[in-house]
Amino acid sequence: MPQEFFARFKRRLLLELDVYRWGRKLKRQLSEQKNAASIGRRILICDLMVMFGGVKTQSLFAGALRLSGFEITVLLKKKEPILEGYYRKSVSNVKFLYFDDFLARINASEIELAVDTLFQKPALTISDLLNYERNGVRVGKNALSLTIRQLRVGKLDLLNKEHVSVIRSSLIYACTAASAALEIVSEVNPEKAIFNERGYTPAGEVFDACLIAGCGAIQWFGAPTEDRLLFKRYNLDNRSEHPMSLSDATWSQVKDMIWDDESDSSVLDRIHKNYKDNSAYNRQRLQDGKKFVSRDDLVSSLGLDPVKKTAIIFTHILYDATFFYGESLYDDYQDWLIETVRIAISNPSLNWIVKVHPVNVWRSKMDGAPLEQLESVALEAEFGRLPDHIKIMHADTDINTGALFQVLDYGLTVRGTIGMELPCFGVPVVTAGTGRYSGHGFTIDPKTRDEFQYVLSNLHKIPPLKNSQSNLARRYYYATIVKRPWKYNSFLLDFAAYTYGLVDLALDCFPVQNFGEEGSVSEDIKLLSRWIVDDDGCDFIS
Repeated sequence: MPQEFFARFKRRLLLELDVYRWGRKLKRQLSEQKNAASIGRRILICDLMVMFGGVKTQSLFAGALRLSGFEITVLLKKKEPILEGYYRKSVSNVKFLYFDDFLARINASEIELAVDTLFQKPALTISDLLNYERNGVRVGKNALSLTIRQLRVGKLDLLNKEHVSVIRSSLIYACTAASAALEIVSEVNPEKAIFNERGYTPAGEVFDACLIAGCGAIQWFGAPTEDRLLFKRYNLDNRSEHPMSLSDATWSQVKDMIWDDESDSSVLDRIHKNYKDNSAYNRQRLQDGKKFVSRDDLVSSLGLDPVKKTAIIFTHILYDATFFYGESLYDDYQDWLIETVRIAISNPSLNWIVKVHPVNVWRSKMDGAPLEQLESVALEAEFGRLPDHIKIMHADTDINTGALFQVLDYGLTVRGTIGMELPCFGVPVVTAGTGRYSGHGFTIDPKTRDEFQYVLSNLHKIPPLKNSQSNLARRYYYATIVKRPWKYNSFLLDFAAYTYGLVDLALDCFPVQNFGEEGSVSEDIKLLSRWIVDDDGCDFIS
């Protein structure tokens, strides 16, 4: 007990020191904000899924917006003096609201009755729950996403008492959160809102409440490459789209761009470099310790038939962001994987490889949980031993994903990044879901399960993509990975900082030495704040 008390005391002391040091770095900027006149327009910063480094980053955005005259309201889960300290050192006259205060006002008994009535519906399905809304808020998707994430399973089973219990609790919480979110947005009446997390309950409910009220909601997140962040503006029409997708307006601009052989080469070189140098999503270290091997070694080590073409099934992490984006042909990523492998079993004309996503390793470390090969477990439970023409590459394989480009002829995914990479090289990709890049002319997008089955049964007959299709893919990739990310240079984000040895500061944000030296916001943040305030476009374009 004394050791635990000392550890908590030390943590609090170090965090307070960090708040003090943060304030010292932002002293000039904060002083200038105090003289900024209010223009009577409000911005809501939703900070319900707390990462301290994310709080610091958002506070820099908020400071720039305050300098433009906006009133800033920060929504926290509950009163958190340390988090509030970071904001107070960054933003003058900042106001705070606490989600739990609004949650306590909601009549939960009425919500429990409504949820229990839903569960009494004959032949209730997961699809019914996914489509469940409360006052226009998509509580079903949010609740089931939270449930599958908490249980760390690939599939929710309505015959499993534990699953049903957690789903019920999550759905009640999501419905209560929806009512609270609608009250919050009504009280604040923000013109714009900023989110990092906008999917899981309760952030997802606040996100939808903002859109229903006509408030433009902007999500920011880490881009695939370092020193970059991505920003997307949402409304009710595009709220199901993946944040890395391109709006119709952006895609139209990209297709009209001047494009030459050098542009083509730059995209292909970038994709190769991302895998070879482990420079894409480097914070997750997806290719650390993995090696490039020759084509012959791949064929040998994987036991591939060198005469046949090869199709690779690029799985998704089964329990993370499962229901966030677009529409899917199958109920979840596990169903898609099982049915895809079922079709593969009946098509021995191809080598098939099930490539388990390497992010499973990173996610397990982040969760403090052992690495589970849920994909292998699900396939073994369904099929037992797989036939020889189907191989599994586990998440912790020592083979770099980029090496597989030497042997693959086809790719399969629901909506993974690989679906906009492989077509750049002329490789056909079959998708099983919308919301990202499907429908843009360079992927094969079956509209039904029957069509999906037909395509996969005849996949070996499909030729490489035409040059015109590959050109579209390269343009799409270029716009998403190169043009859309915002480059920051006035601060650094370190995804493995562990400042003072604290887990709270594993992700940390550090203003650079000359931050605010001129007594004003740095040029990179000025550019971003102008887009937030003045631009109606869905995609930030550099």
